[in-house]
Amino acid sequence: MIILTNVVIAVATAVYAWINYKQLKESQATREQKNAPFIVAFLKAADNHNSLSLYIKNIGEGLAKNVRIKIIKDYYIVGKKELPLSNLNVIKNGINIFPPQYEIVNNIDFMENLFPDKEENNISLNITYQGVNGKEYNVIYDLPFNQYIGQHYCNPPETFIGEIPFYLKEINASIKMINSKKQVI
Repeated sequence: MIILTNVVIAVATAVYAWINYKQLKESQATREQKNAPFIVAFLKAADNHNSLSLYIKNIGEGLAKNVRIKIIKDYYIVGKKELPLSNLNVIKNGINIFPPQYEIVNNIDFMENLFPDKEENNISLNITYQGVNGKEYNVIYDLPFNQYIGQHYCNPPETFIGEIPFYLKEINASIKMINSKKQVI
């Protein structure tokens, strides 16, 4: 009986130690995620939906350092050969400190100039950076224009200026519905 009790206690201790080890690993991963930067690049239409912009944003909760952006496939801003994307100061010089939720916006071109059959139908870039702990990150983004043309409207709009006419239209529809119900009664 004593041997069986000792075996049960040993198994319970081993299970308890394994659970504690898993919790420690999860806690370390959560702490690392809390301090990790995560820089993304994406294209987005302007509020009036007539131009496209390149956004580079740190959506992580940690500070990014020594951010370097290398253009793999360049694009001439508004079609001007003297304005390649790779000549922007942020791309040529990089950024030493990139805080959480910080974003850089660069206008690319007008929507009517972004035809899918053009040779320059996407932008490719490589972003390298470090976290405060020294960990290095390297991400490549391929941003094709044809995924963004004609798909830049959300309900409700993202900005306050865009929300005003949207909600006014909703209020107007609600008032018309109330008035039509009054006439029926």
